Amino acid sequence: MNIEISLEDLLKNGSHFGHNKKRWNPKMEKYIYGEKNGTHILDLRKSLPLIENALKFAYESAKNKKKFLFVSTKKQHSEIIENIAKETNNYFVNFRWLGGMITNWNTVKNSINTLNNYENILKSDDTVFTKKELSDLEKKKNRLDKTLGGIVEMKSTPDVIFIIDTNREHIAVLEAKKLGIPIIGIVDTNCDPDIIDYPIPANDDGVKSVQFILDNFKKAISSLEESSLDESNAKNE
Repeated sequence: MNIEISLEDLLKNGSHFGHNKKRWNPKMEKYIYGEKNGTHILDLRKSLPLIENALKFAYESAKNKKKFLFVSTKKQHSEIIENIAKETNNYFVNFRWLGGMITNWNTVKNSINTLNNYENILKSDDTVFTKKELSDLEKKKNRLDKTLGGIVEMKSTPDVIFIIDTNREHIAVLEAKKLGIPIIGIVDTNCDPDIIDYPIPANDDGVKSVQFILDNFKKAISSLEESSLDESNAKNE
């Protein structure tokens, strides 16, 4: 893995901006540099080694064929989450986390089967359903697809969960902890970093900050595939 991140990169992408100081979690104090105009500023000198540690863990996990689930139900991150999951052949939740999504996996699998059945019916040219019935099925399919579309190919619970805003996605955090699934999490100044296995103290709202961090994780997860391709090309030359 050859990924270099500088403090300048993090600053340029606004990763140092925290929340209003009134919303802070005292457990984040060691990662806070100070405050400006009532907003906490993260100490990126402390964030950087934690990002590097999380990147190494992601790289080793990918090397061992582990599967990742990327989670953020914030609207501004929806496309970012979907893209990294698809580009690294992993999974995502970007609309709503259903309670029991991983702790009650058998029930969720039944819902995924229902979604697949709806899709098969709607694709079929030979149907016994009326136009109104098909329209109702389309609506049901779309509702399920919003919630389950990113995990429809997931055969079992994930090996690693990457969560943006561990406060907002607290149910996902609790379920992962219950199952012993390692969590990589972007933790802002209002979060509890102690419950996250690989915390990344950074701005968890800004699109540029999240995009930059996830771009580097995409490199870490994808670097094995790229190096294998390079080796294969070298042998063929």
